[in-house]
Amino acid sequence: MKRLLTCFVFAALPFSAHASTDLAQQWGIEAHRLSQETMQMLLAVDMGQTPEISDTYALDVYRFGRTSADLATWIDTSKGPNDLGCIFRGMASESNDQLEALETEADVLDQRASLTRLATMFADAEIIAVAAQRRTPTTGRVANQMHSVCGADPATILDHLH
Repeated sequence: MKRLLTCFVFAALPFSAHASTDLAQQWGIEAHRLSQETMQMLLAVDMGQTPEISDTYALDVYRFGRTSADLATWIDTSKGPNDLGCIFRGMASESNDQLEALETEADVLDQRASLTRLATMFADAEIIAVAAQRRTPTTGRVANQMHSVCGADPATILDHLH
């Protein structure tokens, strides 16, 4: 819980990164790094060790989620593909949910499940980052209708990526 509160403190700081294709690329690179770090923790669990969830890791996952939300807004305001905006919102939500689960779960198997979901999401994010960099804007009335709401539940979209 202490780490989660620390993340909220950092959320109050000004966030100056302007969402763009460059941010999507950086987000994909960070997803790759987080995927590798998360896989190392999963390997430790599989070897019978308790996972070490550092404050730095927790903050990085939180930032990943926050950047995901910023990218969703960028996709929406630039009239990019609605499904990308939904995926980014789903990843923002999933990051927060799994970070909270890691903070509250004392059972190693539950932590392993959260780490597995994160590792899968980070691997998916590497692919999504490439798609976001190549996004094609939608135009006209269809775009206005599409961006008012996600056509599918973000959690469902993430589940189908796995």
